[in-house]
Amino acid sequence: MSDNLEKKEYVISKIKQIIKDEKFKIDAFFFCGFPGGTPNEKLKKACEKYLETVENEKPDDAVTQQLIAELEAATQLLHTEKAGTLVNNVSDVKEVLDNKQYL
Repeated sequence: MSDNLEKKEYVISKIKQIIKDEKFKIDAFFFCGFPGGTPNEKLKKACEKYLETVENEKPDDAVTQQLIAELEAATQLLHTEKAGTLVNNVSDVKEVLDNKQYL
């Protein structure tokens, strides 16, 4: 397996983790009344849309750019939240941004 393919798969795994974290925040807040951090629906949707293009093997630059924009916006938002929240995915978000050339 090529190094680029391995890195792309790693970045995709991080995107999947971001989606899981955002879904958990939503569930924790609405079902349990337990704050796990502020859910970011825009980030979750951008990640899901990107994964859809990957799964369908139909790359879309507009979708990729939207994902990058939402990731960048999320880093600003995550830094303003309390560092002690249960689910803080800032490291995953930053890691995807640091490797955006593999998107």
